[in-house]
Amino acid sequence: MQTKRKAMKTIGAAALLPVIAAGLGSGSAAARALKTVRLGDQTGSEIDYAAVWVAELNGYYQEEGIKIERKTYANGPSALLDINSLDAVMAAIVPFMQYVARGGDVRIVMSVTKGNAPIIGKKQYKSVKELDGKKVGTPGIGTIHDAILGYIQQSMGIKFQHVPAKISDVAIMIQKGEVEAFIGWEPASAAAVAQAPDLLHYIQRMPPIPSSESLQLAFTPTYVKENPETVQRFVRATLRGINWIKANGKQKTAEMVSKKMNDPKSLPVNLDALESVDLTQPRLDMPSTRLWLTTIAKQGRIPEDLVKDVDGWIGKYLDYSFLDTAEASLKT
Repeated sequence: MQTKRKAMKTIGAAALLPVIAAGLGSGSAAARALKTVRLGDQTGSEIDYAAVWVAELNGYYQEEGIKIERKTYANGPSALLDINSLDAVMAAIVPFMQYVARGGDVRIVMSVTKGNAPIIGKKQYKSVKELDGKKVGTPGIGTIHDAILGYIQQSMGIKFQHVPAKISDVAIMIQKGEVEAFIGWEPASAAAVAQAPDLLHYIQRMPPIPSSESLQLAFTPTYVKENPETVQRFVRATLRGINWIKANGKQKTAEMVSKKMNDPKSLPVNLDALESVDLTQPRLDMPSTRLWLTTIAKQGRIPEDLVKDVDGWIGKYLDYSFLDTAEASLKT
């Protein structure tokens, strides 16, 4: 009899799956008041997080009962310093894992960007190897960009002078000769090239690793515990944004980002910037993730013991359950 009851419970749970999937859709959300999610991102990063802004402009978050309250920071590490004022953060794998190495805690729920580390600089430089011994600007120590620059040094046997700087100051700094090049994100990098087209160009578009992991969406553990349904709906809306980008291509995506920026003139810049990113893979690329975290361990940014088992370490802070459910619900 007990076995029969267990079987009936299993059948009942299976029967409820379509109902749960339907409940994640727009119909049930319309009847609820919008729930605000305080979301941190970085200055000049609209292309990097295009999936989120596309989803917002298409009304996907609103359909899921969510309103985004955007808070913008100079870089990922600075956003994580203010995480107590946020519900969710979009940042790179390097600052996230440095944060947890110092005792912090997050729940990474999906990846939103690959690539995203273009190197721009004076037109006289045709390759990164020609920057050996030169001053190269970075968005700051603790960023994935500084880590990628470190990996390039280690792998190519060259050395740069790392100069921390605001990404918004890139063009002026290079014009003044304070740095020869800069590694940053998009569309800030494309905007700098457009600001000084006679002087600047892309020295390198993508990191030297295929499908290089860059940015993720993470929630605070407290928020996940207290608001699992909202997290689920947020991930679903974001995944819909990724699917929209896949279906509509770069031109329409650039147009949407320009609309988000409220700057129609930014369209050529945003279209150019899309060549430096991959916005279509919602799961972490583990080969490059292992590489970046091993690199910062060699740099002394985190204890080397932590990278003996990168997958196991990250696994403590990575939760794909929301993404799994979102993917399943969108297939129904």
